[in-house]
Amino acid sequence: MENYFIIDIETCPFDITLYESLDEKERIKLLNPIDSRIVAIGVRYRNETKIFMDNNEVKILNDFWNEFKSAKQENKNCQIVGFNINHFDMPFLVSRSFINNVEIVPFLLKNVIDIREKINVYRYGKSKGKLCDFGRLLGLKVSETDGSHVAGFWKENKLKELRGYLENDLMITEEMFKRANETNIINIGRW
Repeated sequence: MENYFIIDIETCPFDITLYESLDEKERIKLLNPIDSRIVAIGVRYRNETKIFMDNNEVKILNDFWNEFKSAKQENKNCQIVGFNINHFDMPFLVSRSFINNVEIVPFLLKNVIDIREKINVYRYGKSKGKLCDFGRLLGLKVSETDGSHVAGFWKENKLKELRGYLENDLMITEEMFKRANETNIINIGRW
């Protein structure tokens, strides 16, 4: 597990009132790098969890990229791991960094491991299952809340709840990653 940098981000729309008035399908559309921002980034590396959370998104992004830079300096082969990371987290991180003029740490997409892609054999969009669904199937402690609660936590300044939710998601992601390693699923290649 020393070569892996597990991440998860939490986002919140700029217009929380509009977000709260929408149905679930419409809410998901609003969670994009133009209409939303990053409110927290969780990292799991070398058995340590770090949560970057602040009102200032630039600070969150700088803290995250500095942490990743340190991991890359420590281990140049460090791989980024996450659940649905290629379709949400990484595009969001890079886009919000671009919008905020924050320098990123370059990475190769081949060094990004999306656990959802691996366990669904790259059939994203045709497969079912959220992180909490897989967590339950593995018998892990799954939070009663989900990503739809993040905006409410942020709006109501419930940072302890947001932190707990993010820490739990990181734990589930790490356990899924371990299982994918044990079952050799992590070695499925796209090409």
